[in-house]
Amino acid sequence: MIKIENLKKYFDLGGEKFVHAVDDVSLEIYENEILGLVGESGSGKSTLGKVIAGLYPKTSGTISFKDKVLPQKYKAADFLLLSKDIQIIFQDPYSSLNPRMTVEEIIGEGLKLRGFSSTEIRQKVKEWLEKVGLNAEYMSRFPHEFSGGQRQRIGIARAMIVEPTFVICDEPISALDVSVQAQVINLLEELKNSMGLTLLFIAHDLSMVRYVSDRIVVMYLGSIVECGPADEVFFNPQHPYSRLLIQSNPLADPKVEKARVHTPIKGEIPSPVNVPAGCRFAGRCPQAMDRCHSETPKLQEVGETHSAACHLFDQ
Repeated sequence: MIKIENLKKYFDLGGEKFVHAVDDVSLEIYENEILGLVGESGSGKSTLGKVIAGLYPKTSGTISFKDKVLPQKYKAADFLLLSKDIQIIFQDPYSSLNPRMTVEEIIGEGLKLRGFSSTEIRQKVKEWLEKVGLNAEYMSRFPHEFSGGQRQRIGIARAMIVEPTFVICDEPISALDVSVQAQVINLLEELKNSMGLTLLFIAHDLSMVRYVSDRIVVMYLGSIVECGPADEVFFNPQHPYSRLLIQSNPLADPKVEKARVHTPIKGEIPSPVNVPAGCRFAGRCPQAMDRCHSETPKLQEVGETHSAACHLFDQ
């Protein structure tokens, strides 16, 4: 459904300085799958999602949706045309809803832009509020009258009401309580199955990503370091960064977790302005070799459907 080739997104800081937010990413997302996208803060996950949605123009590279190449920079007509198929659920339910609009106006805005009558919009909004577990009587209320979980449900209804085929979930549960997270995840799975959706699920919680995803992609400093089936990446990670990232994931049993030996990832993620030469993880990698600091590793197969970008597989 989505084919990304050599995608780059740089933010110009002036003075010939650029933030390399997404740097030469190539990726395919298949129809009716959930692709999990993980990595530390600053790895470029959310930027990649927003570039696919057209919220950021591409610096270079191409994105194709169902074999149609998407514009380098969206115009109003492009948004109107493509938002029927591609939607995004934002991370922060507190800032992604217009505080001056009622719930009916927020959820129904997409239909209003497409020429639906006010009666049709009201009926559709009512139906979608009930689908996401909210009372239809909430239509006249404003965002500040709701909890974080309720606001995120409103955001989900806003994205789904136009019946898209591809939805980018940009950390939709990170700002929510644990119990509410489970409800939102179950809701997304129900909608995925009933509507035949394809989802790009961006998150920090590796256990949750493994639970919901068919495949997992691991990003580090703007590039992909590992990609493969969810269980294979989680239980048999090949890239040193993926291994350390998964080891840092806490276990559910507090006694086992307390007794477990932790190997923290040393240092901080490098600046995306001054990207180091060679492997971007070399400065923090316990298995780094001399060539890691000078040669950039390419993504290569380490299994039938599993790939990683590491010089350890060149030997």
